[in-house]
This record gives sequence, structure tokens and C-alpha cells, in this order.
Amino acid sequence: MQETLKQQPYAWAIEEFNINGDLVWSSITQFRPTELSWIRDLPSKKHYISITPLFKDESQTEKITGVKSYRESTKRLTEAYGGL
Repeated sequence: MQETLKQQPYAWAIEEFNINGDLVWSSITQFRPTELSWIRDLPSKKHYISITPLFKDESQTEKITGVKSYRESTKRLTEAYGGL
């Protein structure tokens, strides 16, 4: 029997909802928060927070190739128009 490796989350979605269940704000972070002291008004009101792990799905990856660098494009523009 082959042991399946547990996939680690790629990122974390953090969402705060109000008392009615409406989304107040959301954010995606690379690391799971270990504490919530960064919420400024934590002591003054009740918070409804959801922390959801996000997993990478390689089968849904969209590959983009042939993109020119921003630096190269900017250099050509400044040369063509005599600077910015």
C-alpha cells in the first residue's frame, strides 16, 4: 500500500464577515496567520473570520509565453520618443 503525501496549502484566504454574514474584507496571504492581533479594532467589536487553505491545481494552470520584459519595452519607447 502506497502512502499518499499530504499536500500543503499554497496560500490562505482570510475573510471577515459582519453579523449578517456579508463579506467585510478579504485577503490572500502566503502564510497562515498564527494570531489575530493585526486586526486593529479587535478588542472593540466582535469579528467573524474565516481562514481557508488554498491548494494549487496544476491541471488549471494557464501558461503564458512570449511576453517581452517591461524593461525592454520601456527602453524602446524612451529611445523612440527621446526620453520620458
